[in-house]
Amino acid sequence: MERFKTLMLREWMQHRFGWIVIVAVPLLIALGLSLFGQAKVELDDVKEVPMALAVAVIVIAFVTATTLGLAWSAVLLQSPGLARRDTQDRSIEFWLSLPTGHVQSVAAPLLVHLILVPLGAFACGVIGGLVLSLPIVATTTGIASWFALPWGGLLAAIVSLALRLALGIVLVTLWYSPLILGTMAASAWLKRWGVPAVVGVVGIGGLVLDKVYGNRIVWDALRALAVNARHAFIATGQDPNPGRWTIQSPDDVGAVLAAVPRAVLGDAGDALLQLASPAFLVALAIAAVAFALLVLRRQRGA
Repeated sequence: MERFKTLMLREWMQHRFGWIVIVAVPLLIALGLSLFGQAKVELDDVKEVPMALAVAVIVIAFVTATTLGLAWSAVLLQSPGLARRDTQDRSIEFWLSLPTGHVQSVAAPLLVHLILVPLGAFACGVIGGLVLSLPIVATTTGIASWFALPWGGLLAAIVSLALRLALGIVLVTLWYSPLILGTMAASAWLKRWGVPAVVGVVGIGGLVLDKVYGNRIVWDALRALAVNARHAFIATGQDPNPGRWTIQSPDDVGAVLAAVPRAVLGDAGDALLQLASPAFLVALAIAAVAFALLVLRRQRGA
């Protein structure tokens, strides 16, 4: 375990500056809005506390979504190069001199980049959004309205939603693991031709099967993968119990906030049940083959 932690620490040491920048950018944007936004929102038909609640939720959602989006995009764009990084920078001999196996050396970067970085960025976004909601709400509706928010119910709703979305991040990564690891394996074996090869095989292969043979298996597989991944992130839309999201008193802020944890719990259960489907088992099997190819390539590269 200590060796595995060392490999994970290596990822932090190599990429920490870029990750810090990714997390800081949305926070700086929101902070700039709080410093330079001077307009005060005046709506006769909206009470001050609900308006402040709307502004706070928008700030938290914006910072969180932007931070997670940037982090996720960065690690996905960077992932193909991870497979041949040690060979490119000629550090493979050094890492092979350490008492770590090839499986550990491949698994550690995958865990850090594909799971821990998005989760860490997501957590920073939620916390940063909460902190920055104070100056922005103070600018728009007055600082007193921020302290008058129903923080008990609001924090319970935010925590439950954050836990659900964190679970969704992990599940979405697992659903897309065949494409992610497959692209990494192709990049490891074919080098800079890996990504074009995957795009060509999937894109051109799908077009040939569709137009020439009338077989849409590639497009149907990609569509099913996208649908299942969306369901894993938020199950609304495929919800077998859509009534769980219905609020009896939508004008009652307390009732709306109180209903969120219950709805989120049921939504998480639906997403976890989907893991028992044959499609998920097939996705994991393909990802396992791609992972084995990554390990094999590292062994041969050594």
